[in-house]
Amino acid sequence: MELQGSLQMTAGSITLDGYLLLLFAIMLCTGFMGGVANYFLSERVPGFALKDLLRHIVLGVVAALTVPLFLNMISSDLLAMARTRPIDLFVFAGFCLIFVLASRRLVDTLAPRLRPPLG
Repeated sequence: MELQGSLQMTAGSITLDGYLLLLFAIMLCTGFMGGVANYFLSERVPGFALKDLLRHIVLGVVAALTVPLFLNMISSDLLAMARTRPIDLFVFAGFCLIFVLASRRLVDTLAPRLRPPLG
């Protein structure tokens, strides 16, 4: 994945172009939407709990922000191709959303195994 031109170093400062900001906005939006979806999919007591909703949203955004790392690890050129084929931005957004929703399942599966036994 090559994003040359997106990130330029000039005299100790970093300037971002519109494409990189668009990718960041997509990750934030899909993280937010996935976090809200995870909140409604989670097993919780009846009623609204703002603290739980915010926790799901923050975890959703964090999961969405890891998608470029995952794409880089599998040597995908999706982000580079999306620069010239805007339809790939929808694919990237879908990838982020699926990643956020799958992260909930991963956390629910691993968390009990990683907790030390009580008592």
